[in-house]
Amino acid sequence: MSATTIQLSVITSTWQRQKHLAGLLQQLSQQSLGGLSIEHLVISDGPDPIAAALVKHSNSRYFELETNQGCYGVAAKDLGIAHAQGEYVCFWDDDNLYEPHALTALYCTTKGHDIGIVQAEHWSVTNRRFVQIPRTWSGKVQPGDIDTMCLCVRTELAKVVPWNSPPHKRGTDHRWLSRLLAEPRDVNHVKIVIGKHLTF
Repeated sequence: MSATTIQLSVITSTWQRQKHLAGLLQQLSQQSLGGLSIEHLVISDGPDPIAAALVKHSNSRYFELETNQGCYGVAAKDLGIAHAQGEYVCFWDDDNLYEPHALTALYCTTKGHDIGIVQAEHWSVTNRRFVQIPRTWSGKVQPGDIDTMCLCVRTELAKVVPWNSPPHKRGTDHRWLSRLLAEPRDVNHVKIVIGKHLTF
């Protein structure tokens, strides 16, 4: 592998959430990479000059859609995948908390596989506490038991399965993973928690 090879592309879709984005850029700078080669792509779901200015002062790359598409950022994720140069791609929402080992855990879980799945802590309204998701892995994904932050995918595979596919409603993460799993895939699941999913 050459010194310029990017192993992991990290895609963040954002829209008019500059404080969240600033926090995420700070978390990214504190990752313990151990030599892992990454790139970070910030995709704004429409023009956002403040987000562009924040990214300009980081090591990340910035792209934006001409107009806001909504739909939970699916068009922004697809644009990020189109520009990804890494062997693998993962998705970091700007409103989550990530442990310093998050990127290395995602990459090591996925290396040599089509899809890697790690765990996140998700607030359970019913139990009034954080619970780990996915709770188990049976080869099928259940609504509410996966989050975008848990996933890492071989980029060449991600490029043939679009996020921007109806219906456009909550749960785009489990629907995208379900489409990926429509054909046999080599999936590796490791029970290591990489952070907290904070939105409900």
